[in-house]
Amino acid sequence: MFGLVCATALAAWMVWWVFDAARGLRRNVKAARESGLQWFLAPKNFRLLRFNWCYHERFRPFADRGDAFLVVSPWGIYMANASPTLIHQIATRRTDWVKPTEHYGVIERFGPNVVTTEGSTWRDHRRVSSSAFNERSNAVVWQESVRQAGKMIKAWKRREGNDDEGGDGKAGMWVEHVYPDAATTSLHIISQSGFGVRLLWEGEEMAEGDEVEEGYERFTSHVPMSGHTMTFKASMKTMLKDFIWMALFSQGMLKKLPFKRTRKVYEGYTNFRDYLHELLKLKKGAIANGLAEKDALDLMIPLIISPTPSSAHLPDSSILGNAFIFLFAGHETTANSITFLLILLALNRPAQRRLHTTLDALLPPPTVTPNEWPYPSLFHTLGNSYLGACVNEQLRLIPSIPLTPKRFTPSDGKKISTLTLDNGETARIPVGTFQHFCVNSVHCNPRYWPHAPRSARNPAKTDDLEDFVPDRWMLDDNDERTNSSTEQVRKSAQDQQQQQQQHSERSTDAVQDHGGSDIGASSLFAPPRGAFVPFSEGARGCLGRRFAMVELVAVTATIFKDYAVDLDVRPFLEPSKMTSGSGMSDAAQWESTIVHDAFSPEEREVAYAKASARAWRILDEELTGLTTLQQKGKEKIGLRFVRRDGGGMVFV
Repeated sequence: MFGLVCATALAAWMVWWVFDAARGLRRNVKAARESGLQWFLAPKNFRLLRFNWCYHERFRPFADRGDAFLVVSPWGIYMANASPTLIHQIATRRTDWVKPTEHYGVIERFGPNVVTTEGSTWRDHRRVSSSAFNERSNAVVWQESVRQAGKMIKAWKRREGNDDEGGDGKAGMWVEHVYPDAATTSLHIISQSGFGVRLLWEGEEMAEGDEVEEGYERFTSHVPMSGHTMTFKASMKTMLKDFIWMALFSQGMLKKLPFKRTRKVYEGYTNFRDYLHELLKLKKGAIANGLAEKDALDLMIPLIISPTPSSAHLPDSSILGNAFIFLFAGHETTANSITFLLILLALNRPAQRRLHTTLDALLPPPTVTPNEWPYPSLFHTLGNSYLGACVNEQLRLIPSIPLTPKRFTPSDGKKISTLTLDNGETARIPVGTFQHFCVNSVHCNPRYWPHAPRSARNPAKTDDLEDFVPDRWMLDDNDERTNSSTEQVRKSAQDQQQQQQQHSERSTDAVQDHGGSDIGASSLFAPPRGAFVPFSEGARGCLGRRFAMVELVAVTATIFKDYAVDLDVRPFLEPSKMTSGSGMSDAAQWESTIVHDAFSPEEREVAYAKASARAWRILDEELTGLTTLQQKGKEKIGLRFVRRDGGGMVFV
């Protein structure tokens, strides 16, 4: 009897489920048909089910469906968005299209912050957080970025088989995987700029004359201080490296799980949490003693001092939450950009040579050390040059975050979001629609970007928007892209800007745009609003975009001032030609072989072409990540750095 009841209940539930799904599908199909956009039923195109599909597919899914389309299921409507027009409108309607904050709960472990909140609470967080990003703190970012880039180079020199300080400068430095060093560089920069704590590289000691403020010794120490089982740096690196475990398990579960790795993550989390509380206590003490000002040279002091719009101050939990999000958001993303920019410049040797020429012309004379480079004047000069074009092109091609989510959940009860399409027609998007700004897709939308008629690395493609081409940012009348497409792109951009301006004037909920589209300067190509969104768009765009740009420009200039970069071609060279030597490391033997010109020009070209093909395959197929795009697979892209002023031999 009991079994019969259970079977009847299950059958009834299944009938209800089918009926509810059919009713939901009918409702959503009707809404999609009335939207004015192309649509199809899920999962008609299985490519869109691939994780980080936007990066791997680029603009291809949109080529025959329009710049935005809908995917319909019984349980909802999803909009894939690669339209600059729609991106800009949605980003500026923040009371209608809201961030799905429930997806960001994991980064609220230290407290509410500017990323995880909405409404009036978000406005309080944004007002206070934005005060922390000022030109005084950016000056610290500039100085520390130059300093840490130099420290990274010294760390490479110290490694076995690489040229050291006493070498003749002709040998190269082999770096099997750049990201760990770029991550350390970025971590040191955000630690100094964000918390006022200077961190040291492995084997580095505090320089003579550098003094550690009283109370800060516990944060710079190479050994854990009392009350801790990890150093400040080790706790940050441990937590950030395996942050995914904190997304999967609660603190209690991390502590109890019988796995060494999860317990290590818990140890890193608890140590860093305690360090943050100690830092907050130190900062508050400095404020109480009149030793800190609102525009102090780190990001934490303004969080404590600045009032919210209601004249109140953020509670301690929110101060710590925002301090953590500065670290979390600013560390991994910038480290990725540094890594990919170095790789892409090794893949495009003409672009690298033009970058060297630019730096030779714009940097101060050699008598001025990098630590004396002036900010902000040199930052503006370099950011407005070919170096800025290289940075922008990396952010266009491999942005750290390929998808930005929004959901149509209006506060005033409206059922339809009316949006203006690129052609001037109207789209009607139903309430509850979940959408993504498809960052990589809009970055490869040929309607809005200068492009050549074919790809250099894949002639079968009809444009070069999946190639690394910094020249597309340069407003040069002799550039072939100007003749082939730029005028059309500019006209389309101007028409779209006019439509957006007219729409903004009509919209009652539009707000000032603080997005990332205005990166660069007047001598560089300026994409229309919504077409270039590596830092998202609108009022909820990244607060630290200038922080990131200052860091990227400073680190890139410091490295390429003195160095050229090659791909690691050793896997594609004939081993029998390798110089042998007693006690020489593998890297040293290969370096000796290259310096002594043991390979013909043809052998060099063939080896470099194979190394380039392998590198592009890894970039095209193997980048992934739950938070940001990274090289997660076993294959890494190795690099070789050679001094430009010491007679060092680049491979090709």
